Amino acid sequence: MRRREVIGLVGGAAAWPLLAQAQTQGAIGKIGYVHPVTIDQGSVTLSTMMAIWRRLGYAEGKTVLLRSAEGNPRRLPELLAELIQLEVGVLIAVGPETVRVASQTTTSTPIVAVDLETDPIRSGLAASFGKPGGNVTGLFMDQPTLVGKWLQLLTEAMPQIERVALVWDPNIGPDQRDAAKAAARAMGIEALVLEIASPEEYEEAFRSIGNDRRTGIVQLGSPTLSAFPARLAHAALKYRLPTISFWPPHANAGALMSYGPNARIYFQRAAVLADQILKGAKPGDLPIEQPTKFELQINLKTAKELGLTVPPSLLARADELIE
Repeated sequence: MRRREVIGLVGGAAAWPLLAQAQTQGAIGKIGYVHPVTIDQGSVTLSTMMAIWRRLGYAEGKTVLLRSAEGNPRRLPELLAELIQLEVGVLIAVGPETVRVASQTTTSTPIVAVDLETDPIRSGLAASFGKPGGNVTGLFMDQPTLVGKWLQLLTEAMPQIERVALVWDPNIGPDQRDAAKAAARAMGIEALVLEIASPEEYEEAFRSIGNDRRTGIVQLGSPTLSAFPARLAHAALKYRLPTISFWPPHANAGALMSYGPNARIYFQRAAVLADQILKGAKPGDLPIEQPTKFELQINLKTAKELGLTVPPSLLARADELIE
């Protein structure tokens, strides 16, 4: 049950009136959309974005060209080069690897990033949040700043925790991993890194931990792993490992908790920004947006299966309790 809506994006609210304005102006140019894993139109991220660009007058296959690397990051340069050759007016790049390759492929085609793992300033993608200055803008979430919160929530739900296993996709880069290790060390919790680049690897990795009631799981951000939420939840329940992620579908699928921004709003904003650029806005002048409000989901059914009694103080702060 949903307790409250706590969605907010820096600089985002003021742009929503532009959606209505754009609907009356008609679509201009083409959008290229690149995802590292899937362009399944039933996915949460793509379906919510499609609803927006269709309202703006765009159509898949005509003015929106969809491409997926199908889990193979080596395909990204080819896909991005193809879209640039097809003269798309703007690229929507999903995930840190896609954004990085896109920025290396072109300095002229505007890029709207949907990158929930990277600090755009530290990585050199933008000069500042308020005025990026180059051809990259979009939506970023510096996840390293969240890892301390994830650990705090796990310890509240699981006071006996002594060790945390950090599920890390090595294709993402070390920022989240290193920040999580530092946060665990500061809290006196042992940190174990599980390198998982494919959802098929969850079973073997979690089997190595076993049914250890002192260990919790933190799923660090990864577009590849987030695309298959049930794989994480199934393996975590099988080996009775309390798990937290930033991605709400993980909690809905059976992970213990999720804490992060509302991804639907995040991806909708990307479609609006792409439309603004095609209608004349310069990406270097469009402020980078970050979430300022976050949602906590707790799966009570999973807590019961794990034999955990979630404290009332934690339940009271949840935005959604899954029963």
